[in-house]
Amino acid sequence: MTETKASEAHEAIGARAQRMLDAVPTMVCVLDIKAARLTAHNAALARAVGCTGEELSARGLEALSSRIHPDDLAGIAARAARLSSARDHEVIEGELRARGRADDERVFAARAEVFTRGEDGSAREVIVSAEDVTEQRRGEQRLRTSEALLATVCERAPVLIYAKDRGGAYLVASRSLEQLVGVAPGGMLGKTDRDFFPPEVASIYNDVDDHVRQGGAPLDAEETARHAEGEKTFYSVKFPLEGEGIPAGSVAGISVDITRVKAAEREREAARDLLIAAQQDTIRELVTPLLPIAEGVLVMPLIGHFDGPRASRIIETLLQGVERHAARIAILDITGVKTVDAHVAEMLVRAARAAGLLGAKVVLTGIQPAIARAMIELGVDLRGVVTAGTLHGGIAYAAPAGLARGGEQQRRSPSE
Repeated sequence: MTETKASEAHEAIGARAQRMLDAVPTMVCVLDIKAARLTAHNAALARAVGCTGEELSARGLEALSSRIHPDDLAGIAARAARLSSARDHEVIEGELRARGRADDERVFAARAEVFTRGEDGSAREVIVSAEDVTEQRRGEQRLRTSEALLATVCERAPVLIYAKDRGGAYLVASRSLEQLVGVAPGGMLGKTDRDFFPPEVASIYNDVDDHVRQGGAPLDAEETARHAEGEKTFYSVKFPLEGEGIPAGSVAGISVDITRVKAAEREREAARDLLIAAQQDTIRELVTPLLPIAEGVLVMPLIGHFDGPRASRIIETLLQGVERHAARIAILDITGVKTVDAHVAEMLVRAARAAGLLGAKVVLTGIQPAIARAMIELGVDLRGVVTAGTLHGGIAYAAPAGLARGGEQQRRSPSE
């Protein structure tokens, strides 16, 4: 082969090698250590620097070093010193910061190894490759931040936070949950509810988790858990988890301790029930007032409508008053009663008979003509009941003189 042809063949090989380098997306260059110049580079490096291949060849290391962060130059020098004594195929790695084409700071991961050696065996040229890992590092930083945030939230949150895989094994457990079941940090990971709760309780938790998995939607419910301090009540919201890297069928949940809230709620309900009972007692007293007007004499004015419960309360109040006051006369004033039906008439008769069993005589006052006619038509049997047209007449009957002749005054008006 002639010298000319050999030169042409060498150039062809060199051109082919350059084309191969230019096709590689990773930045590559060959650096002559002693001459401190670039002997080769690819198009990716020129694009990263923001110049043409010819400009990069002309400017060489100056074009590269001007873009490297000043704080990283010392590290590059140290790695270069290591390369000078490196063995064949020994790779020196590191990262550096440099300005990209848009003059924004980028992070590059670089690898260098000896490419050629001089006659004395020392490194003469090194081949350097670099890859832009800015977005990868930013993603890693975001991931580290997210992990740190999650760890801090799980450590400090005053609520229970947890996540489980399809089999119910814990993927995440907050410190509050670990303290609830009494295990060391990380002691719940990989274990299930059956390792910490009674079988019947764990079965309920598992059924709820399965319901969330099958429904594919959040579910809220109240749950209970045993604790050294006693049973606790939690308001829990559980929801399915989906996403890259998350095991299929995973569920997560947040549970808030509402034990004190439920206790306060029960106290409010109890207080409300007491208030309602007191109000009902007051209403009953107002609706069926019993007035002692003299020794052994009671007056009960009746007004309005009478139903079964109210009639029973009237009789009960009357009998209690007769017994408490040792009454001999009980005046039932029906001035405020506009109509009398069979139900009202029966109530009056029952009241009179019941009071008679306790030794008291009933005086019925305030009977209007229409009511008297109705009572006659209904055939009301008022035997043993003294009647009077007005309350005043009933009170007059109950005077000491009336008491002396009470037996002779039955069913007659005191005015007669």
